[in-house]
Amino acid sequence: MNLFLSALLIFVLRLIDQSLTTVRALVVTKKPVLGAFIGLIESAIWILAVSQVIKDINDPFLIAAYAFGFAAGTLLGIQLEKFIGLGSAVVRVFTPAKSANISKPLREKGFMVTDIKAKGRDGSVTISWCIVPRRKLNKVLSIIRSVNPDAYVTTDFANPTSLRK
Repeated sequence: MNLFLSALLIFVLRLIDQSLTTVRALVVTKKPVLGAFIGLIESAIWILAVSQVIKDINDPFLIAAYAFGFAAGTLLGIQLEKFIGLGSAVVRVFTPAKSANISKPLREKGFMVTDIKAKGRDGSVTISWCIVPRRKLNKVLSIIRSVNPDAYVTTDFANPTSLRK
């Protein structure tokens, strides 16, 4: 096989392998069986990619294809995971008590919101908490932006814990 095709094959294999690695790392705690299956496919592809590089280990073009495939695969994996959007996100919205509250518009769109009255540096604030599926996070942020573009918003991954056995 000529050098260009070998490098392209290595790049594509690493792109796929590293994308799967990134997705697996983010999925394994939520869906362990899916994570194991992804790992099975990922390891087989990795062996194929490495074996292609080892055939001509002194060729910097093949090594570069391997490295660029790794980097591109990481970026692609992050985008894939965002698209899949497994899990939930915690959205916290801090608004001054006298500004537009975002709870009602979010509830009207079917999201559950808990409001907490608090004191901030500059006076009374409302902290609105909302736990949403990650794939709906952008919709929630869009609603918040349209109602109160000056609100201070933080988000985190939610790690729900069941107290039931």
